[in-house]
Amino acid sequence: MNETIKAWAYSRIDAPEDSHGSLKHQDQQLCEYAKKMGFEVVGHSQDLAAAYNMDRPGLRALTDAVTEGKVDSLLVMDSFRISLDLKSVAAYGKFLQSFGVKTYSPERGLL
Repeated sequence: MNETIKAWAYSRIDAPEDSHGSLKHQDQQLCEYAKKMGFEVVGHSQDLAAAYNMDRPGLRALTDAVTEGKVDSLLVMDSFRISLDLKSVAAYGKFLQSFGVKTYSPERGLL
C-alpha cells in the first residue's frame, strides 16, 4: 500500500504588499500541481520579503514542519522562491535532503 506524499506549498514575492494576488496565484498553482501528482498538501506558507533574507516567517514554518517530520516534499514555483543566493539555496537544499524531503516545481518537476 502506497503512502500519500505529504507536501508543503511555499510561496514568496519580493514586495511590501501583494496587491496583485501573486502569492495566492502561486499557491493555487502549487496546489493544482500537488493534486495532479497525488500529493496531500499538509501546509502552506508565504512570505513578502527580499530573496536574500533567509529569516522569514513562512520559511521558518516550513523548516519547523520539516524538522518535525510532517513533510515529504516541498512545492515551490522555482528555487528563487527560497533565495537568490545560490549558496543559501544549496544549503537549504542539503537541509531538506537530510530529512528526505524532495523539492518539486510545477514547471520543472523534481528539482
